[in-house]
Amino acid sequence: RDFFYFVNLKGLVRLVVSIFERIAIKLMVDFTMLIHLRGSCELGGCWFLVTVLLSMAGSIISVSLYLTHYQGDNKLDADMLHTVLGSLGAIWLVSAVTFISVINRNYHNTFYSLDTTSDYKRKCFSSAGEGQDDLKSKVLKDHPDVYRTWGDELIKPWTLQNWDRWEEEKPSWFTDKWIDHVPNEYIPYDWRVKYNKTKGRVENPQMRRRSSVQQVKMLMGGEEEK
Repeated sequence: RDFFYFVNLKGLVRLVVSIFERIAIKLMVDFTMLIHLRGSCELGGCWFLVTVLLSMAGSIISVSLYLTHYQGDNKLDADMLHTVLGSLGAIWLVSAVTFISVINRNYHNTFYSLDTTSDYKRKCFSSAGEGQDDLKSKVLKDHPDVYRTWGDELIKPWTLQNWDRWEEEKPSWFTDKWIDHVPNEYIPYDWRVKYNKTKGRVENPQMRRRSSVQQVKMLMGGEEEK
């Protein structure tokens, strides 16, 4: 349910980018254990932890299979392999424990969190306080699937309540490009009509050639005049 990447892309491009991104992130964590990729928008905390543990288990299994099945003349000594494997495992364990003990405890849960991208974005939106509209606005730049399940509950009341003020104050993030990302139902009716007449913010491009009266009738649910 969290396969598609959160970037606002469409159709086949979104599918291709999502496949590439998920594979690339998984490989990077397998070989580098880059902790920044544990974020809910990337690999996710729980899967990050599973990936790290699987990598450690893979080393142990690889050594065991090598010692059991390889019969070449240049076979490495078992004691040496066990010593190297044990030393690397001990270094990893000490490093991990030290790291966890010194970081901010508020971030401990990010290493085993089950939050999806949608869950994370909802928490970020909800945690933003008064006067932090710039932070809240960022979620609307993501693909609508990110906020589809909770947008009507949180985002819609926020936009409808503040839109008039934004039009008056013109904050730096309140641009035509940002407005293009906002679903029509999240825009106050009066402003929606204005955008339809002046900026073409409509789902159907044919409405740009209709009269203002026809546009208003259609927005109110009426039938188009033939």
